[in-house]
Amino acid sequence: MWRFESVHERLQTRFLDEVIRWVERDEHLSGHARSLIEAAASQEPLIAQSLKTPQDIRYHAEGPVLFDHLQLMLAFLFAVVEEKIHLIDIEEFRRLKGYEGEIEELEELLKEQVSFFHVFILCHDAAKWPSVSFASRKGSKGEFLGFQTSRAHMYDQSVPERMKWLNEYLRLYQDFSVQQSTNSDREKQSSFYLTYGIDVHYPNHARKIHAPVFEALLNRFSQAHQLPSRDREMLGDLIAHHMEFGADFSQVRPSRIERYIHLSSRRGYDADDFIDLLQGCLFLDHVVGSKRLNPHGYWHDPSSLIFCLKSEHDWAPHRRAQKEVAREERERKERLQLFKEAGLDGVALMDLLEMDPGSEFGLVLRRIHAAILGQGDLPKFGEPIDQELENRIAVFYQKLFSQKV
Repeated sequence: MWRFESVHERLQTRFLDEVIRWVERDEHLSGHARSLIEAAASQEPLIAQSLKTPQDIRYHAEGPVLFDHLQLMLAFLFAVVEEKIHLIDIEEFRRLKGYEGEIEELEELLKEQVSFFHVFILCHDAAKWPSVSFASRKGSKGEFLGFQTSRAHMYDQSVPERMKWLNEYLRLYQDFSVQQSTNSDREKQSSFYLTYGIDVHYPNHARKIHAPVFEALLNRFSQAHQLPSRDREMLGDLIAHHMEFGADFSQVRPSRIERYIHLSSRRGYDADDFIDLLQGCLFLDHVVGSKRLNPHGYWHDPSSLIFCLKSEHDWAPHRRAQKEVAREERERKERLQLFKEAGLDGVALMDLLEMDPGSEFGLVLRRIHAAILGQGDLPKFGEPIDQELENRIAVFYQKLFSQKV
């Protein structure tokens, strides 16, 4: 995704952690997210089960179960869609000099492809539930209780055995939660980990999206959200690889972009679209939906997205200029079409102003169009014409804004 300038009017920045705390406190956003999750769970037993999956606080300190991860991702997505926040107003992204356009375009992608990201959020970790394994710190209460899946059996342990220890964990956590009833869910999660020292793993859960039961789940959600078949296919591949995004972009690694370009080529996808959607999934999952805990408190790490953007640029810098030219040409054609529909194209304005073609009219046309786009003052022609121009400009803006919703 390549753009040189942001079109958003910049406001005073806030750090990512502050923005996410604001999103979490917004009852409308959290309620909207909760309603969507509950509706999905009521229709799909697989989703209902997955919501109870315990989270590993080392990577997901947003709450004790998977529900908390999904709710935060959805609430943030809704905040972007409702334009309650703008990504370029996040301090860590404002500091990315030269990448303002890419950040703006990521925001537009989240808005335009909201149904795609709904399905990604709801389905990307659905296979964690039957994949759960446990490890405990040496000498901890968790080890004493037997929460220790051996490395030899972590990947081939039978489902009944996994379910036995999962149920034991949930029972243990429920008993502990009752004792900590005055604490918040987040406080209970951290206290439980400090008390029992149990780590949670989900071996190969991402690749299980290709198992028949989860493929069928993804198909049902894709159909319910009216996603094209190609989007459904890309979702399957993005979910299958989503756990690799963080490691792939733990630093600037252009070769990893090439890896995903090759994947999209083999699968017959548009490579630019696939990389754009990958970055959207990485942002929602690894940045927004992965709260970390350290001695100084809770925080979110935006570095994987930043490194991904830089990796894309370093992989093929020349493509940036090519894509910018193509984008500007596309936007120019769209703008000319809107001018025509609003009666602001050359032919319509010649009739309104009673002017003939020529250099004088060309200058007037350029001044009118520039003023409409905020690049100068609108020329005056007298009351009747000025009023008609204002009416047509209002139609132009109405069409322009309705296009962006």
